[in-house]
Parts: sequence; C-alpha cells; structure tokens
Amino acid sequence: MTDKPKKPRRTRVDSAAGVANAIIASGKRIAVPSGVTLDAKQMRIFLEIVEEFSLSEISGHKLRVAANMAITMAALESDQKLLMSEGSVLTNSHGNQVANPRTKACSGHISSILSFRRSLGIHTRQLEGGGDNRNVSLRRAHNKASEALLDNMDGDDLIARPNVVPINRKETVDDS
Repeated sequence: MTDKPKKPRRTRVDSAAGVANAIIASGKRIAVPSGVTLDAKQMRIFLEIVEEFSLSEISGHKLRVAANMAITMAALESDQKLLMSEGSVLTNSHGNQVANPRTKACSGHISSILSFRRSLGIHTRQLEGGGDNRNVSLRRAHNKASEALLDNMDGDDLIARPNVVPINRKETVDDS
C-alpha cells in the first residue's frame, strides 16, 4: 500500500517565514488579467474586491474571478436602476400585467455574485470548513500588516529582507 503524499501545510502568518513571504508579496503589481476589459465602473469594483485580500493571497485565478465578479456586479447595478425606473410589474400588449423579466436577470446576477464570493473565499466560513471567520480575518490582518512593513523600508529594493520579529502568538488562533 502506498502512502499518499501529504499536502504541504500553509506557513503560519505570524512566523518569521510568513512575515517574510508577506513582505515579498507586497511588491506584487495587481493588474487586470489578459483578455479581460473593464470599464471605469467595473475597474472601481474590481479594485474594491482585490482590496479585500492581502497581496500574498492573490493568485491569477483569483484575479480572473474578481474581474468576472466586478463585471457581474456592474451589470446588477445597471439592471437594478432600470428595474427601479420600469417597476417590477409591466403591462403587455394585451393589457395584462406581467412580471418584469429584469427581476429574474437581477436574481441571476445575485446568485452569480454569491458564487464568486464563495469561490474567492470572501465568505470565509467555506474556507474554514464551517468554522469561525476570525481565523481567516486574523490571517488577513497579519498579512496586510506584514505587507505594510515594506513601505517602511528605505526603498533599496534588495532581495534580502531584514529579520522581522513575528507578531505576538497570544493573539493568534491556529490558522493551519
């Protein structure tokens, strides 16, 4: 019987290696994925979504999902404005009242947005296996604090980074 290789454990964010990884990741440039075009409103929403994450968490796939989510959120916003002006009930050519088809489109947009949120882990219960949101929010807070350390450096942009003292372990919960 062969043993399955174990999945490598994620580096603790409050360890020296975790802090160093976050500092290195803070130099990442966030750009819209190739092949995706966003208008000004969609770009603003995209940047708001990306801001939810620490830079060490962002991958190419998450950027693509975030871009699709921004497009869907902008579409929902415009459809909701039209729905508000048209009303949820319309009168057809025979004089009968019918539901505005835009209500179903808005409902579909909302479903898609919720799916994108789960996929991105913005709904953190899904990431923690039904657990507590504090683990993920604490991990994100540690990563963002570590990424901010790069701004305080003198800007020599060397690969080697200083040895950083890890954040107090008492305030952390096991985030593995």
